[in-house]
Amino acid sequence: MFRNRKVAPVEVKELVPMSPDAFRAEMESRGWTPDLLGQRWGMTKRRAQQIAADADRPRYYDDAVRALPIIAGK
Repeated sequence: MFRNRKVAPVEVKELVPMSPDAFRAEMESRGWTPDLLGQRWGMTKRRAQQIAADADRPRYYDDAVRALPIIAGK
């Protein structure tokens, strides 16, 4: 079925980790606080703060904070 199908090459950009300051800035630009983020992600406010402060955090947290919905009215 797919034997003769040509697939266009996909460009994969280098993964650049967010700094703790960039992580917090992204979170705050969307109207989120560590307390709200902890509630959203099912963890404590303190754990959300630890994740934000950890430059070696798993990269899926960077993806997740970039995908947070914007909280209107903040």
